[in-house]
Order: sequence, then C-alpha cells, then structure tokens
Amino acid sequence: MLDKSEIFFMKALGIFQLFIMIFLLSGCSDNRNDETIIREQIENLQIAIEQHDRSQFMAVIDSEYYDKINSDPKSLQRMLLGFFLRYKDISIFASAHQFKMMQIRAEVQSQVVITGGKGLLPERARHYKVKSCWKKDSDEWLLSCLDWE
Repeated sequence: MLDKSEIFFMKALGIFQLFIMIFLLSGCSDNRNDETIIREQIENLQIAIEQHDRSQFMAVIDSEYYDKINSDPKSLQRMLLGFFLRYKDISIFASAHQFKMMQIRAEVQSQVVITGGKGLLPERARHYKVKSCWKKDSDEWLLSCLDWE
C-alpha cells in the first residue's frame, strides 16, 4: 500500500509526464495541424511545470479533466501547489510518443521519466507509461484525462 507522499508524488509525476513529451515533440512544422497544436500544448505544460506556474498549467486543462485517482481541475491545482513546494527542481524526459488523432479527441501515449528534488541531485525518479487524452474546444486542444502505469 502506498503512503500519502508516494500517492502525491505519483499524481504529480503523472501530470508531469506530459511535459516530458515536449522535448521530443518540440520539432513542429510550419503547417499547424491538430497534432502540432497538441505538441505545443504539451510544451506549454512543461514550461509551466519547470517555472512552477500553476495558472499557466491550468490554462491547458479542460474543465472536465479527470485522472485515474479521480482528480478534478481543483484537486489537480492543489496537488500542483504541493508538488511545487516539495520539489524545487523538476525534470521530465519523454520518448516513444504515439498519437491517435480523432475528430475532436486525441490520445497521446509516451514513456516518461520524472525527477524531483530540492537541490543538485534528484530525491526521486520514476518511470511511467503515460496516456493523455485531449479534447478540441474551438481551435484549442485541452488536456481532458490522464492515465499512467
């Protein structure tokens, strides 16, 4: 059974796994198709995490967001605050991104490693298989759900 700090860390890391995708997804083309827009949103999430900017992060979250531990947008925001207070430095490394594009929905699967710490060396590092769900609202893609193993 996981203690509260491990559950908290897993939630935060699950969210930050999306940001790892940014490193590999940052090579965008001039043609802004839906996949490119999602890549940009992932990059926005990563920047927000690295800068500990909850409002920038939440701007990419759908109002109906949910995850495997039943977080909604408000609990997600509280969790981010706790994670930012606990870890001064957060690093995200992602690879093996696979996009499944649908009309107004998309799924992105990635392999992610997230580290967090208060100083030079990370205190924690975890590997996750992450599935993120995206929903198109007008011309904007928003993160609507997150699952991780």
